[in-house]
Amino acid sequence: MPMAPTVTNMQKKPVTVRLPKLPNRWNFVLQGWPDTAGPPVLQPKQDTTRPRASCPHATSRSTAFSFQVVLGAGVVFGVPFGLFYRLILFHFYVRGSFLLDTGLLASLMYHATPALNLPPSLGGESFFAFHVAPILMLVSAASTLLPFSMPQVFAGFVGLCHGLLALAVYWLLVEGHGGRRGWPLALAVLASVAFACNGLALDIARFPHFETFAAASLLLFFVALVLEHRLVAVACFLLAVATREDVGLHAFGFLAVWATVNRFRRVPWRETIWIAGFAIAGLAWSAASLLLQHRAFPNASSFVRVYLGDPPLSHLSAPLVATRLAGWLWLHPAIILPAIAAAIWARRSHNPHVIVGYVACIPWALLHVLAASELAGWMVGYYGYPFLVAMAWPWLAVRIRRRQDPAAPVLAMPSASLLAMVALSLLPLGRTYDPGRISLPAAFLQAPSAALQARTDRGIAAIVAARPALGRLVVDNSVAALRPWAFARTEVAGWSDQPPDTVVFFSEGFDAERLRAVTDLPGHYAIPGTELRISTDRPAQTMQALGFTQSERVQAGW
Repeated sequence: MPMAPTVTNMQKKPVTVRLPKLPNRWNFVLQGWPDTAGPPVLQPKQDTTRPRASCPHATSRSTAFSFQVVLGAGVVFGVPFGLFYRLILFHFYVRGSFLLDTGLLASLMYHATPALNLPPSLGGESFFAFHVAPILMLVSAASTLLPFSMPQVFAGFVGLCHGLLALAVYWLLVEGHGGRRGWPLALAVLASVAFACNGLALDIARFPHFETFAAASLLLFFVALVLEHRLVAVACFLLAVATREDVGLHAFGFLAVWATVNRFRRVPWRETIWIAGFAIAGLAWSAASLLLQHRAFPNASSFVRVYLGDPPLSHLSAPLVATRLAGWLWLHPAIILPAIAAAIWARRSHNPHVIVGYVACIPWALLHVLAASELAGWMVGYYGYPFLVAMAWPWLAVRIRRRQDPAAPVLAMPSASLLAMVALSLLPLGRTYDPGRISLPAAFLQAPSAALQARTDRGIAAIVAARPALGRLVVDNSVAALRPWAFARTEVAGWSDQPPDTVVFFSEGFDAERLRAVTDLPGHYAIPGTELRISTDRPAQTMQALGFTQSERVQAGW
């Protein structure tokens, strides 16, 4: 009977034990050791497959994806920019704008002094007495390098504001909600453009201002913060607080409510530390700005003039507050309806982050209900700009929830739900504050040609040069808005009761009806190819010498 082999006479061969294939595509081989002591060594098997990036088909797919996203971003920014650029030029050259505030802000963005001095017709003091707005200095400095007129620079800035609003939402939908290709990407493009044209954005554009830039920068900041692009978040935060002295307080409000919800949901502190840091920075910036402004201009306070009143709160009464609250229901469906939708969403999804944006705006809304200024009291025009951020906040909230709880449900159709929110804001309910009578979509479609702009600018320059021969001149606000530095305060309609010798106005301008009704001005003229009209008591020979011929005289329809 053969004997069993012993260890000493066995052949010394390595023993290989194969382990199951691991998810990361590494095959480990356990190699035995006949002569050496020590533990077994796990060695990776060589992976002969090519990296994904080296595959030509994968590379082409990645390139196509990047091209689609970049192309979409160009459309998302370009369409709102072009629409609102045209709207502002329509406001200036076709319908006729107004010196306060369109002409004033345009003058501060175009070749302004470092102190942002107002035009002489508005007092000449520094704009910093009213608002700490370093962003206007940057735009003014850029205007010296650009071959554009003052209205074109202002129109470009307003277009930039709405383009950035759309771009912020697009970034959130594409990176935050996965709409990276195909029809989800196309729907994200459509929803982003629509957001830049929501009901509140259109209401603000009808009384053009610069605060929309703060809303766009804040929204970009919050998107970058949620997506953890912290350097971009810092840059957008700085742009936001540079827009106006109170923007830091708005940032603090949004961030403080966000941090509070995190606290109640027992989110780890490490996920809230950046939120708290930016909140403190915003509060500190606004406090420092207001303090320095008060020290530099102790007798000028926008807060006292617009909100507090003098004596403080002496304007308040129960009927006033009740009237304003009732009026809000009529004036602000573009704010109220999306807020109701967000509240329902938060309730049904059990996600309190959804309503954070609107909760953060409550102090701002209450401040305006109690404001001394009538415009501020109704919160019309640009006063509602923080609610632009609140309207987009629910889509930030879904991303925040997913980051805190990966098992949280995914928003099935984020772009479609955003389109529904925009549609709510555009419902034809209530009354629109439209001092410039900007008709939509006509303002988007009937922008003035470059030739009309040039003829109008030349016509106003000729009127300024001919001032001595025109006697006592009065121009309407629409004319003064195009050349704020060219006219004295007493030459702008509404500032003096003295009878004029010559009045100049836009055919449908801000003061057209008032100036067209001035008596004892028998000579009626129009500058060809423009909306400019002239009524005067100067002799026809004088007008001909100034370049107005008999054929240019308006015989009927004045």
